[in-house]
Formats: sequence, C-alpha cells, structure tokens
Amino acid sequence: MIRGLFKILFVVVIGVLVYNYFLGSPEEKENAKEIFGEVKDVVVGVKDLVKSEKEKFDAGKYDDAVDKVGTLLSKLKSKAKNFDEKYLKRIVDLEKKKEDLKSALTDYNVEDGRLDGSEKKEKKDSTQLKTDLDDLLKDTEKLIEDMELDYS
Repeated sequence: MIRGLFKILFVVVIGVLVYNYFLGSPEEKENAKEIFGEVKDVVVGVKDLVKSEKEKFDAGKYDDAVDKVGTLLSKLKSKAKNFDEKYLKRIVDLEKKKEDLKSALTDYNVEDGRLDGSEKKEKKDSTQLKTDLDDLLKDTEKLIEDMELDYS
C-alpha cells in the first residue's frame, strides 16, 4: 500500500516537473531545469561510486580484508587454546567461512578474466561476496566481544 503511494507520488512529481519544463512559466521552466540538473549530478555521482567500488573490488581490496580476518582468527585461535577452548569450534567455523569466501573471491576473479589476462566479457555481481565478507566480519567481532566478556 505504502509502496503504491510512493509510486503514485513519484509519477505525479515527475509529471509536474515535465509539465513545468515544457509548458510552465519561465520561472517554472528554470526550476525544472535546475531539478533535472541536480538529479543528473546525483545519478552521475552514484555511477562513479559504483564504478570506484568495482575497481577496488577488482584490485583485490576484499582479498586483503579476507587475509586480515584470517590472521586475526589465527591469533584468536592461539589465545583461545591458552584461555578457554570453548571458543575453538566457533573459530574453526569462522575459518571455514573465510576459506569459502577466499575461494569464492578467487573464482570470481578468474571468471572475471583478471587473473588470466583476458578481457572482461560481462559485468559480474559481487553483492553476495560483499555480504558474505560483512557477515564474516560481524561474526568475528561477536566472537571477540564474547571472549572479552569472559576474560574480564
């Protein structure tokens, strides 16, 4: 219901802007031109942001993050052995997730043509990989918090 209202409101606003752009008074035409210019700037900005993130992803930004999480998990594992072994299962599970993510990143890069030097054929969606990395980071953070609570 609310989604439908937003769609109707969006269509009405666009309709008013188009009407003012072509058939409005000179002041209304100027306002419509300004609004269309601002919308264009926002769209270009979003496009540049997406392109920048894609380039960072292709450059291995997320590979480094996964490696750092792996290093952190190794340190946590050694501390858990000395501190409390009840966390070892969680750490092993997180290491498995990290390895799966690392494998998925490698597969993504190979399919993307980045590792074998060939040209990219199509744009691939990396949303799931980013979500998996975010989940891994959140789970690791939760583990650290739990360990800190038991340690203090």
